[in-house]
Amino acid sequence: MLAESLVEWVCQLLAEGRLSQRSIALLTGVSRGTVGAIARGVRPLGLRPKYADDDPLRPSGPPARCRGCGGMVYMPCQLCRVRAARALERRLKTLSA
Repeated sequence: MLAESLVEWVCQLLAEGRLSQRSIALLTGVSRGTVGAIARGVRPLGLRPKYADDDPLRPSGPPARCRGCGGMVYMPCQLCRVRAARALERRLKTLSA
């Protein structure tokens, strides 16, 4: 994930119009595809969600491979948590029926 300051720098260079997207990519170290996405507005600023300091869902470190689903996620894996909750609901529903 790119730092917001880097995305802003790319936006500034694009707005100046003096450099090509390829030159901006080389200058900033960002891929040409990402520079193109920023230019098209596909990749907006502020993609990182804002979390409170005491939020239990706040990521604790860089993305890691989830042992449950195998995805690259910020731990704890929300997909596995939702799947477990749904499985529990289904079990409770079959037991009560």
